[in-house]
Amino acid sequence: MVFILIQNGNAEECTKDVYDRHYSCEGRNLTYIPTSIPSSVEKLDFSFNLLPSLQKHLFPPLYDLQVLDLTRCQIQFIADDAFHNVKNVTTLILTGNPISYTAPDGLNSLHKLKRLVLADTGLLSLNVQFNNLTKLQELNVGTNMIQTIALPQFMMNFKDFCKLDLHANKISSLKVDHTAVLREMKGNITLILSSNPILHIELGAFKDIYLKELNIQSCVHIRRLTIALCIFAVIFLVFVSLLAYKFQFYLRYGYILLRGYRASRQQEWSYDAFVIYSSKDEAWVMDELVENLENGNPPIHLCLHVRDFEAGKAITSNIIDEGIMGSRKTIVVVSKHFMESSWCRFEFEVAQSWLVMERNANIIIIILEEVEEEKSKKVFGLHKHLKNNTYLKWSENPINNMTFWIRLRKAVITRN
Repeated sequence: MVFILIQNGNAEECTKDVYDRHYSCEGRNLTYIPTSIPSSVEKLDFSFNLLPSLQKHLFPPLYDLQVLDLTRCQIQFIADDAFHNVKNVTTLILTGNPISYTAPDGLNSLHKLKRLVLADTGLLSLNVQFNNLTKLQELNVGTNMIQTIALPQFMMNFKDFCKLDLHANKISSLKVDHTAVLREMKGNITLILSSNPILHIELGAFKDIYLKELNIQSCVHIRRLTIALCIFAVIFLVFVSLLAYKFQFYLRYGYILLRGYRASRQQEWSYDAFVIYSSKDEAWVMDELVENLENGNPPIHLCLHVRDFEAGKAITSNIIDEGIMGSRKTIVVVSKHFMESSWCRFEFEVAQSWLVMERNANIIIIILEEVEEEKSKKVFGLHKHLKNNTYLKWSENPINNMTFWIRLRKAVITRN
């Protein structure tokens, strides 16, 4: 096909084919319709120009014009009878125009219009004034802000209407009363609802409607995705809840430990040493450890859970506040009973954590009885601590015990 240019002075206006049937003025920044366009033109592409207001005499008489494309011409206002001189148009494209006002008879001159495209024009509903367009077959109002598919009542008289494109709007539900006009049309209708956030379709919404095609595929995908995400979120929350329940013991102690660390600078020590031991070893602790340290010279004040923990306070809080944080040193009495006690393991882990956080905290380990190496590895940090630090070992030999008490007393009294 051969094209030639139509110019007005020095300004290039439009291109046309040699048959004077199709003209393109696309993207010329024109603010008017060139009068040089012949009345015989059948298709006019005037997209991407500047026509903020469509007035009655904007168009020259173009009575043979069939297709008019005004895509993105920044149209905001359409006056009454704006299309009077192009009244035989069958296809009108107004895509991408920020239309804020259309006069009551703004479109009604187009008695022969079959296809109307109002995509991406900021429409909030389908209540557009085009009641005289009784020949209309296709209405494209995609990519707007429309929330319902309810058509205006006057469209019941549009006997040739066959296609409604509502893709990418804000329609979330399809109700019976919203499809009343479609139900009265009786024709084979193509309904496009893709890319809408449809979550609910009321029973009977499409009853007695003759649908040639119903496109809601991407809506279904979105709904499925939404349901899948909701299920995943529920599963995730349940999983996190189960983990929190299973490890609540450690979560609580971690929280308390961090809280205690922030307050540790202002707290004075109440005890010389906190003793971690199994209740099954309590006889040795009371008869030997307490007797020799608290009744010695100078006396060493020990923190024992059975005696010094505050009544009515959570055990974990007592371990942190009274035991670990309230004592200069920590004495750990390791035995077979110690290995079997979850509380002993917990207290030792807290003490280990406090050692890392405070850096100058001191843990003194007493081996009350021999423990298998494999079992010591099951207590977090114990085996490593025994390998890297000097520990004390209890003996039934009175001579060895004298040395034991001297070394223990010195370890507790010595300040880091």
